Amino acid sequence: MMRKYVYIATTALLTSSAIAQNIGGDNKPAQKTPPKVAPATTATQPPATSTTPATTPTIAPATTAPDVAAETAPNTAAATNASTPTAPPTEKPNNSLKISAGYEHQFNTSIEGSGSYTADRAFFGLSSRYTLSETVTLSVGVAYEYDYYNFTGNSIFAATSWNNVETLGILPRFDIRLSDHWSVGAAPLLQMSGESNASAGKTITGGALANFRYAFDETHVLGIGLLVKGQLNNSVLAVPVPIVDWEIKKGLRISNVRGPEANPFVGLELVQELSTQCNAALGGAWEYRMFRLNDNGLFANGAGLEQQITLYGRFEWKPATQFRVDFVAGAAVMNQLKIYDSSNNFVASEDGGTALVLGIFASYKF
Repeated sequence: MMRKYVYIATTALLTSSAIAQNIGGDNKPAQKTPPKVAPATTATQPPATSTTPATTPTIAPATTAPDVAAETAPNTAAATNASTPTAPPTEKPNNSLKISAGYEHQFNTSIEGSGSYTADRAFFGLSSRYTLSETVTLSVGVAYEYDYYNFTGNSIFAATSWNNVETLGILPRFDIRLSDHWSVGAAPLLQMSGESNASAGKTITGGALANFRYAFDETHVLGIGLLVKGQLNNSVLAVPVPIVDWEIKKGLRISNVRGPEANPFVGLELVQELSTQCNAALGGAWEYRMFRLNDNGLFANGAGLEQQITLYGRFEWKPATQFRVDFVAGAAVMNQLKIYDSSNNFVASEDGGTALVLGIFASYKF
């Protein structure tokens, strides 16, 4: 019973975009407040006509009614162009494509009176970001996770042949800048999660994510959101999603949007900048996995659940602007395993012990 209350208390603190990333999101920091550009004080020259010589400089379109006389006098227009200040360059669209991957090994985890298990996890992600307008961006993410479990002993979980679990998720997300400070984000989500031989149609769940963010300035951002997601046991998971990216002092910040790209469970971190290429962080994340069991076996078409809290240290290295590597070491605590049958009835639950976790993640931005 105590574990239940601890999970509830820590979920809101550690979740961030954890579940959202697990089904294909990204953890890009909240959009920064754009710099303000002073308006031009000199009238802008109208565009040159086809009679203007090829050597005439290109001028931005006028924002007021065009001067007909100037359009019919190429020489006068050219002279005026020479004395007109050049308009500030238009900011290029912030479009990007990012590929990410990772591997994590969870060492032997004891199960109360029933043996133990280990887990190897592989992650792959592909995300793209498109600037649709000055205030709207679209991010599309696809994430894949493969988990291999090895149970020993006489636990009911070993009897289910619970071994190979695959998860695939898609998350298209719109972010809208309402003002220099306020932004809103919204995303539908789709996830498939199950053992390798589970019926694909029975592994699908969906939901939605929405949030509001307020940027005090470029280094102080807070927000709150809500994730609502269907579960394989016909329940609904509703998780508050706080957003924090706050510089405490120069080089030190508390954040839950700066973890490894491929890691689907980015939690709250204290991040220290060591140099222009290296950062170090201490953090914690709530990890939650529910998946469909195989369509044959002791609990055919049932559902398995694993959840835990992982406390970790992270070292981030950026040898190049586009390339990033993260090394992670920590401990998984308060492990819990559950099984549901094909009629969504609860069958069994076991608590696990503490387990060492080691991982490495990498991403490249094109």
